[in-house]
Amino acid sequence: MLKKKLLVIIPTVALMLAPLGAGPSITHAASKEKIEKKAETRPTLRKGSRSSYVRDLQQSLKDVKYNVGVDGIFGTQTQNVVREFQVDHNLASDGIVGPLTWAALDENKVERRQFTEKDAVALGKKKLGNKIVFSGDGRLLKDGKGKSYYNYKAANKDWIDQGGTGTIGWFHIYKDGRVVEQ
Repeated sequence: MLKKKLLVIIPTVALMLAPLGAGPSITHAASKEKIEKKAETRPTLRKGSRSSYVRDLQQSLKDVKYNVGVDGIFGTQTQNVVREFQVDHNLASDGIVGPLTWAALDENKVERRQFTEKDAVALGKKKLGNKIVFSGDGRLLKDGKGKSYYNYKAANKDWIDQGGTGTIGWFHIYKDGRVVEQ
């Protein structure tokens, strides 16, 4: 009788302890959780702060294409750039760097590696044709739904070669392949 109970209990316990394979969403969720935990370990920074964390903040902003000096001093320029980043990522634009802003900076760095400007231009050319030239500031932005996109001005190369401006319009190019005219 004891053997029968063990035969039922052991597989049941093994199933309960075995990790469930749920695909990439678990990996993404774990990655996002790791980013958020890292963000929570850094101090809140504001105008007047001076430290290596401010230097890290400034370098992170520079890495994701924001124009800021890297001197370790959180002055007016850094505050304005932080506000700009916060607006671009649908955060409260208070110019204070707390856990949400740190996490958005970290996530933006990861997403930029996964969805490069080169990828965006390739998607845009696939949609609009190879005679199109794209220009933008290289920032990876977030729309109101939290979807990442690059904002590009599209121009016609043939028109440019003939001395014209060749502007066609502005486009948001999303990671999922959408090219949306603005």
